Amino acid sequence: MIVDRYVVDEYLKGIDNRNTKKTYASSLRHFLDFINKAHIIHIDQENINQVIHDYKSYLLGRYTKPKTINQHLMTAKTFFSDYTNLRIRKLKLLKVEQKEPHYLTQSQLHLVLENIDDDLNSIIIRLLAYTGLRITEALGIKKRQLKNKTPQGDAIVSVIGKNRKKRVIVIPSKLTKELEDYSRNNTSEYVFQSKNLKTKPITPRTIQRHLKQLGQELDLKYDTDIFSINLKPHNLRHSFAIHALKSHQINYVKEFLGHESITTTQIYTNLKEEDVIDKFASIGEYAD
Repeated sequence: MIVDRYVVDEYLKGIDNRNTKKTYASSLRHFLDFINKAHIIHIDQENINQVIHDYKSYLLGRYTKPKTINQHLMTAKTFFSDYTNLRIRKLKLLKVEQKEPHYLTQSQLHLVLENIDDDLNSIIIRLLAYTGLRITEALGIKKRQLKNKTPQGDAIVSVIGKNRKKRVIVIPSKLTKELEDYSRNNTSEYVFQSKNLKTKPITPRTIQRHLKQLGQELDLKYDTDIFSINLKPHNLRHSFAIHALKSHQINYVKEFLGHESITTTQIYTNLKEEDVIDKFASIGEYAD
């Protein structure tokens, strides 16, 4: 097949998440630059692995950070896996030094919630911390999705994450009711309606700004820097993962987060919806 700008643009049209699309577009531009400079006209099953091998060498000559190189390699592999019938051998990624994730302890999370007098901030923080959702996934939830419930009132919601991977998350019944009450008067289809663009959801940047301000206020009140560092949307996702892993449900945590893998395990499981619901109930110690 011929890989050019047109082919890449067609592939990107199928990616719904705006941030993912932007990242993939940037990364695939590097791949296009490489094949143009290498005068590679046609890619098929016979040469695909050599192309990726040479692309890795090309990236090593341009970048020093292993994480950046790995990201470009994985994006190229995902493109071929999703958009073509070509198959690439297992990539030999560069070793990346793992940083300790930032997160809030359960007591810190409780302290945050005790100091909030804003419904939006309270609901968003609990939604992220109790489900492990990414901020874009949380803000993309539609009101009709909350109607699919267990007999106990927990909402069963399907979300599309990175690489268009679908997974099921469960929103505790109490929080589900609060989400329904919060969005009852919204005129849009989304739970979190934008104030300015009534048909659109709130932007991630708005929530990031809210939490940044809240973190600074809490640090000032308690003479610390903990909240400015840890009270961020993605760190709430980390909080969910870390607390859940303490219950030793590693495979299920991987499914809830929508990861291809978790560093603590290489095991991959495909779960039935009823299994997810059952296991989710046993994970969140602070989800009541």
